[in-house]
Amino acid sequence: MKQKKLVIYFLIIAISFTLFLPALNLYFLSKTQKVNHQHFSKKQLFSTDNLESIINYTVYKTFNFSLNEPQVVAGKDGFFFLGNRFARVIDKTKATFQFTDEQIDSWTTKLKKLQDWYEQQGIEFIIAIAPNKHTVYDDKLPANITVKVGKTVTDRIVQSSLQKNIHIQNLEQVLREKKRDKQLYFKTDTHWNNYGAQIGYLETMKYFNMTYNKHYKIPEYTMAEITSSGGGDLTNLLKINQLLSDNYEKDYTLTFNKKSKVCYGNITKDNKLNKCTPGVKSSFNQYIMNENSSNQETLLYVCDSFGLENSQLYEHTFHTVWRFHLGHMNSSILSNFIQEYKPDIVIYQVVERDIGNNSIMDDIPSGL
Repeated sequence: MKQKKLVIYFLIIAISFTLFLPALNLYFLSKTQKVNHQHFSKKQLFSTDNLESIINYTVYKTFNFSLNEPQVVAGKDGFFFLGNRFARVIDKTKATFQFTDEQIDSWTTKLKKLQDWYEQQGIEFIIAIAPNKHTVYDDKLPANITVKVGKTVTDRIVQSSLQKNIHIQNLEQVLREKKRDKQLYFKTDTHWNNYGAQIGYLETMKYFNMTYNKHYKIPEYTMAEITSSGGGDLTNLLKINQLLSDNYEKDYTLTFNKKSKVCYGNITKDNKLNKCTPGVKSSFNQYIMNENSSNQETLLYVCDSFGLENSQLYEHTFHTVWRFHLGHMNSSILSNFIQEYKPDIVIYQVVERDIGNNSIMDDIPSGL
């Protein structure tokens, strides 16, 4: 008799859950688009995504805790941070990431060789570090995560690089100072917003001019604050984007005083340039030409996703910008590209969590 009751209870729960999921999914779909029941797939109908969304959001709002902590950490005041599954970013933040002096020396020696290779060809080169949000907004991290200032693997790499006279710039200090004035990183996303990105750009150009005794002109522009709904890569991992308020995020738009004349074109795998046309969405492996740029020099911009935010400023600064992802520029592609197009300037911009990652140093041309 007891087993029979258990079976009945199980069936009731199973049937209720089976009916609940489609109703829940139909409700969420109706909030975002018109429902066409004929084209509503079984996969959509019985997806657990919306149920996970509600559970994750409820736990976050009640306990300020992420149920997906290996990927997303819930911080203070609505801030979210990348979890330790990605490049062991939490270990690096807490300075518990293990490395040796030999590893640091090996990495910076490769970087020095790369810089020398560029300069031997008359090309100006620097590397800029875009800090992790953890480093800039350490005051928003949960209490169990503390930044060990001056003791991280980033600090050691920068120290070693400077001893070798490598042109490396860590943007950490200036961003930590500027955060008192404006919000610089998205709360729900890994990346800096347009305000943080333009600080990175301005400091990089300042460092470049100082390092090479240049006077590259900065385009004139104004910035306007805007708000948007929360919907970054971090809260997307928690599946709660659609539950966040409409004015959750703060960003800025740029308006340039000088009208640009810009076109975009893709770069093929064999370094050929497709036709340059206006109005193309910014992406990697792409070149940009601006007939009304502030300077006539050309830039090879090797970066990661942080580089897409401040690319607009570089596009108004230089006549031609070739933009590649760090993971794309292997030694063969790099050697051939430099030989064919001979850029005046090269900027490597890399997010802090990937500093020391050998993959971004695989682009040293053979023979070095």
